Amino acid sequence: MAYIYEYIRTRGHEPLYFEEHYTYLEAGAIKHFREPLKPSCEELRCAIKATLQEARLSPTMMNAVEVLCFNDGTFEVKAQEIIYKAFSLRALHPHAYLCRVSGDILLDNTSAKEALVELNRTTAQASERGVALWADEHDEVLAIDGMPVIAVFENEIRFSRKGDSVEFNLAYDMVSQMKRKATRGAITLNDLKRAKELLFIGHEGLSAILHYESTVYMDVTAEKIAAAIAQAESL
Repeated sequence: MAYIYEYIRTRGHEPLYFEEHYTYLEAGAIKHFREPLKPSCEELRCAIKATLQEARLSPTMMNAVEVLCFNDGTFEVKAQEIIYKAFSLRALHPHAYLCRVSGDILLDNTSAKEALVELNRTTAQASERGVALWADEHDEVLAIDGMPVIAVFENEIRFSRKGDSVEFNLAYDMVSQMKRKATRGAITLNDLKRAKELLFIGHEGLSAILHYESTVYMDVTAEKIAAAIAQAESL
């Protein structure tokens, strides 16, 4: 059955940025199902707390849930444990390989996107290729491992114009407060040759690519962005 989804981080059993995530789900329901989101804001919040309690996940540590809303109006909440105590630069620094995709539909959080991400991960694991870097027929980078992309250049930190998520927007806000130039725009395959760092961001944290084709990347700025988010969330 077709569905839309959001991964929502929680502090203990309390969802973070819940209103923003709910807004994304509402927009997804209207766009893809042509109907309003069925669960109310309060119903969904209570379901998240109940799911985390039933899974016996920590009432104080960082957790996450995946909320799936189906085209028949039903929904499901799946609990997920996060290994990091706060928003972090993930320890895994994967290589990236090129995967051609067409159209923006795969950028929306739907069952179609999740199926392609799972296919990419399965085939990459079998061949040890790393994570899939999605690019369209115009060589614009759309996502990495299905997540929004950030490229760090000498005088600019560029957030992909195709990127959109709670964590992606949060990272943009953090960089805007730093003494670095934050922009939103197209990131092309050719741009990656001169990038200093190549990042992608999701609910599990910020990830830094180690290698794509002949370019090796660093993670200095990535660590600063992740630390800034963690500090802001601890206040």
